Amino acid sequence: MFDIALNDGIIISGHNGYKPLRGSVGIKDGRFAYIGEEKIEASEAREIRSADNRIIMPGLFNCHCHGDMTIARGMGDNRTLKEQNEAYGDSRWFFDYVSDEDRYLSRQLTYAEALLSGTVFIVENMYWGLGERSIEAMTSVGIKGALAEDVRKDFTKPDILHDESYLKDFAEKCLKSGIIPILGTISEEDFQKELLIRVKELVDHSQLIETRHLAENDWRVELVKERFGTTPVEFLNNLDCLHDKMIGSHGIYISEDEMETMARKGVKVVNTPLCEMKIQDGIAPIPAFLRHGVTVALGTDGAMWNNSNDIFREMKGMVLLHSITSGVRSLSARDVLDMATINGAKCFGLEKERGTIEEGKYADFLVIDAQKPHLSPLRLEHQENVASTVVYSATGSDVEDVYVEGKRIVENYRLKSIDLKELMEKVDKISERIGMEYELSGKAD
Repeated sequence: MFDIALNDGIIISGHNGYKPLRGSVGIKDGRFAYIGEEKIEASEAREIRSADNRIIMPGLFNCHCHGDMTIARGMGDNRTLKEQNEAYGDSRWFFDYVSDEDRYLSRQLTYAEALLSGTVFIVENMYWGLGERSIEAMTSVGIKGALAEDVRKDFTKPDILHDESYLKDFAEKCLKSGIIPILGTISEEDFQKELLIRVKELVDHSQLIETRHLAENDWRVELVKERFGTTPVEFLNNLDCLHDKMIGSHGIYISEDEMETMARKGVKVVNTPLCEMKIQDGIAPIPAFLRHGVTVALGTDGAMWNNSNDIFREMKGMVLLHSITSGVRSLSARDVLDMATINGAKCFGLEKERGTIEEGKYADFLVIDAQKPHLSPLRLEHQENVASTVVYSATGSDVEDVYVEGKRIVENYRLKSIDLKELMEKVDKISERIGMEYELSGKAD
């Protein structure tokens, strides 16, 4: 007896190259128990629904986000990252204007936006933690994910690191709640040999995944070259600080030789193409990463640097950007679907549990109502175009339902876990107050 069954859907998944299957899925105990052409009868499931004219696909992974910044959405427009540092550094990126409660609500809204657009797993890159409330912000909304506790107690004071006992306690609390603990590490402008070695020791002892901003922009790369006569990737490699539990975010200014090193060491890359275009970071060599065998996943970054939290937009942006820079055949729709699903799972060693629609895996998936003009016509046989339609035509607003471990979190475009209207009203007030504080600071244009 299945707990839930969906019949007559159009199922796509990376394990078979996104070849569409018109069929059914049956879910039991939070996992896929059946995927096939046979229709599941009402007597075989406690809950059954029709998925006719609907696309069923794996839930999306957002592997790089800063949820605290949602309260400042749009405030960084028309500025590079370096210019934003100059404009917002005095307030520590608005930290001096907000309470922990404000940041908690900002994260809740971030995760709500993510779920409503089909993301089932999100990575929170924390510059300042919220203790157990960091975990609560995720679990209360119903999303899965990873919390990247910064190894620094305050990212503006890079020499002061958390001790091992604190990180151990943090990791235990995350795991108890089904959240993956990871470590966020030192920015390139703060590179010091001794400090990076201390960080590597913390990573080794904690056995946690490490995430870092890697070669994101030209000025950080130039700083490392000026101080150490080499690039960030080479410097980390020379210190034996590249490893298979490292996720490098952005990865823009990286040579072919460095890609080969990263592939050999098992370093993954999370790219945020829309953010990098918006703040003029640059264009990462994504097709070359794939040629070298580097696992590439997708993220949105925070709302200061992207404005939206929609992985569908990232997929389309990724393909179109590299059509211009590397040729129309440099990336395919299937390549970026992998980045948004199974590659995200691989970043966290979850590829055997999540990321595709296969029997035995967790039932993390989304449903798109394809009966919309911009998603029609949909061809399943001759010149099949389902993967193409998902990447080039769909957006997060087309997501009708989202299931996380078999639980329907989004139903008929509505998030069931929290009062979204009340949350948005609270965040609106917080954001207005931040805008006022910034204007009073004299830094506003």
